[in-house]
Amino acid sequence: MHDTHLIEKIYQSIVALCRQNGVVKVNNLDIEVDEGSHIEGPHLLSHLKDRDSAMFGDWTNIHVEHKPYEKLTAVIKSIDGDGCE
Repeated sequence: MHDTHLIEKIYQSIVALCRQNGVVKVNNLDIEVDEGSHIEGPHLLSHLKDRDSAMFGDWTNIHVEHKPYEKLTAVIKSIDGDGCE
């Protein structure tokens, strides 16, 4: 349940950052989450694809690292993607 809320917040943050920077298709995502989280790359990618299949897809590589953060914390380290033409 907690991870579901965190994943949705991660999605919203990624979309906001992409809009601010003109990214329409995410190719690589590097993220850190707290050590108690069960979020892994494939799990996160599945959710992101369900929410926005134009921005996220099988082309999206996600790297998740677990760090000693407070519970329900995620840090988006980098987003690499394509902009609109």
